[in-house]
Amino acid sequence: MANPRYPLLDDLRARLHPAGLNLLGVADVAAHDAQVGPARQSHALMPGTRSIIVVGNGGPALWRAFLADLSRDTRRLTHEPHPLEAFVQREVQRADAVLQDVPRRWFFASSDAPFQVDFRLLGYLAGLGADSRLRLLMHPEHGPWVGLRAACFLDATLPAHAPGGPDLCAGCPAPCASACPGQAFPRGTWDVDRCSAFHAESERCDTTCHARLACPRGTASRYPPEEIAYHANNFLGRRWLREYLGVPESEDRYPGTPPLWGSWRTRIDVKG
Repeated sequence: MANPRYPLLDDLRARLHPAGLNLLGVADVAAHDAQVGPARQSHALMPGTRSIIVVGNGGPALWRAFLADLSRDTRRLTHEPHPLEAFVQREVQRADAVLQDVPRRWFFASSDAPFQVDFRLLGYLAGLGADSRLRLLMHPEHGPWVGLRAACFLDATLPAHAPGGPDLCAGCPAPCASACPGQAFPRGTWDVDRCSAFHAESERCDTTCHARLACPRGTASRYPPEEIAYHANNFLGRRWLREYLGVPESEDRYPGTPPLWGSWRTRIDVKG
């Protein structure tokens, strides 16, 4: 059953949508706290938390809005180490005004954040997607082409969405597993250690994910190749952005960073 309309959520959704942040849900606090360790309990992160808003994007709308923003001011590329994340934070901070005086704390899915909340769990609990073989959330419309960007722990009671969704991998012949050159699906689902080990010895997946591309779900929402490359390899993706914007490399304060495959294990183990 759909949740009733709620003005605060409607206003926040309307503010975020033009930036391509077109997915928004509310996670149940008790369900979240039952699945995380002491450091990530809601009361430890934001005392008085009664609801958790989760913000994400489905499809290429965020990337398009990001490129338009960079085109208006190229310093948002050259002066930012992680320009897409900075864009998301600016847009969320603008939209945050609709929450007025509600006590709250935002967390962002940032590359260099000293502390990570479990965004995959939060996205699932907020109804933004179901678990999948890829260990990405699978959205009914966008398939695996979904990104989780921010979460707001706030002292306000909002109607929680139903978690997860239909199992979109059920009955699928799993072309994702057969397309993976690193054979990173040894037990039918993506294995982070097998994947990172293959990346360390091969360049075949430096700018793409063959398994994700092979998924038959959400093909109309598939990210463009340059966006996939940016997420896979910040160094090469940043170079593409400079070329797209006509910015000389000498003006870019940040060269970009190659992917740190060895850090993947710590990045997905965030339940403590």
